[in-house]
Amino acid sequence: MGKRLLLVVLLAASLACTGTGKKQQQSAMTMSARASAGAVSRDAVERALAQLGIDARILRLDLNEGRSRKHRVHIQKVHVASDMLLLESAGPEPTLFALDRDGLDPRWVSNLKEPTAFPIGESGDMLVLVSRHYAHVLERMSGRRALQFIGGALDGLRRPPLELPMTPTGGAAVGNDTFYIPSLGNPDNNKTLESFSGVTGQRGWGYRTAGEVLTTPLVGGGSGDPKLYFMTTSGLVTCMDATNYAFPPEGTRWEQLLEAGVKQPMFLTADTKARAGSLFLVDEEGVVYCLNRITGARRWVHATGLRAAGMPRVFGDLCVVEMSDGMMAFDRANVVYGIEVAGGPDKGRSFWVRGAQPKGLGNGAGADLVLSDRALAAVQINFELQGEVLLANAASEELSFRVDGGKPVTRAVLHGGSRIRAGNTELVIRDHGSAPLWSGVAVDRIVARVGDTLIAVKQGKLVALDAGTGEASGDPVALPGARLIPTNTTDANLFVLAGDARVYGLFSR
Repeated sequence: MGKRLLLVVLLAASLACTGTGKKQQQSAMTMSARASAGAVSRDAVERALAQLGIDARILRLDLNEGRSRKHRVHIQKVHVASDMLLLESAGPEPTLFALDRDGLDPRWVSNLKEPTAFPIGESGDMLVLVSRHYAHVLERMSGRRALQFIGGALDGLRRPPLELPMTPTGGAAVGNDTFYIPSLGNPDNNKTLESFSGVTGQRGWGYRTAGEVLTTPLVGGGSGDPKLYFMTTSGLVTCMDATNYAFPPEGTRWEQLLEAGVKQPMFLTADTKARAGSLFLVDEEGVVYCLNRITGARRWVHATGLRAAGMPRVFGDLCVVEMSDGMMAFDRANVVYGIEVAGGPDKGRSFWVRGAQPKGLGNGAGADLVLSDRALAAVQINFELQGEVLLANAASEELSFRVDGGKPVTRAVLHGGSRIRAGNTELVIRDHGSAPLWSGVAVDRIVARVGDTLIAVKQGKLVALDAGTGEASGDPVALPGARLIPTNTTDANLFVLAGDARVYGLFSR
């Protein structure tokens, strides 16, 4: 707790020195008093979170600890950024409290002109919160409003919230120094996607979209070549260069027309060393799409035949979609093989092979896929995906296995239907293609992932699900008087809001 106390004391001092306003200083001082109060015994919410049976840390922070009744705050909304939680108080001019996502340590306090109306937009050094009439541009590290540019130089004064010349229909997508907001159209130029300078607030180029854009656009890619993505309600997905506000892009990079219209927001994953990021979408006919971020090509498509009830969300290697008959999960890359035990002591068991990391099968503690067949070595076979090809390799030259009744081998390329014999065990390979990993899981929504456990909501109660199978582990747990904070990031922990301003976090150890 000493580290947290030192942090908030420094925070209060820095705010006082920068002259950001009496209201901010008072808020920061109050956070200091609250943070220094120390840990106490578990309350009802913490006890409920512990009942989930997950090996995780539980942290709690109360923004009202140490406040008088007159100065209590009530948190109305919570925005989840990549590395922080932004807690927005109720009222016509809300206060914004920034907490570190990993430990709930306070970072800074800022003020808004009016309540936000859309999801937050962020870049490496900028946060943009859009309300009905304003865009609030804040420095990511400090929460302070951006400096004004006057006469070609920064004049040291903080720029007021940007009054928008149109009616926004979504939040801001943030590029390097420019952000983009969809709208119903501007009377001056009739454009439905507008760009603004994140430094000066000046309005730049606009774009007339082919239909209404009623969801928040996204910016993806590195700072050297960012791309802007948006979609219309008719199902047209568009990618263009996220250029500086003063220089419009030459045209679209790609367009992809989906099978039906789209109402649910899309989800964008970041690039990895192995592949470009992906756009995940679901249309009104229940078709789930994974599009290549760079080319727009369809990596995989699955027609569920169901009605979508929520947007795709990605938690680690899983993409989960809320459908009319429950939750459905897909592998992000969607190259998935199942290994079914068709004969031997473990008949009926099954495993997934996903991703490039080899999975060792055997009867020892060092195997990833552990069987009870004593005729197997501690690790007998390693299964590995190379691109879309599944390989089986003996763990050592002294070991071998048979494929489809052939001679003993130490290496083989497998496909759907391949049968492997090792020890007293017979395995069958199943190619799942674009089929879901599991479906029809009767929960209302999935809100977080902690380790290999998904945390779902069912009839107002929390349920822990196995990420690989979707099966519930343990009984539903009631959260007394608490609100869940849905996260939309691939490393999402569970966050809960209770009372006026008590925040709880459930974190992987």
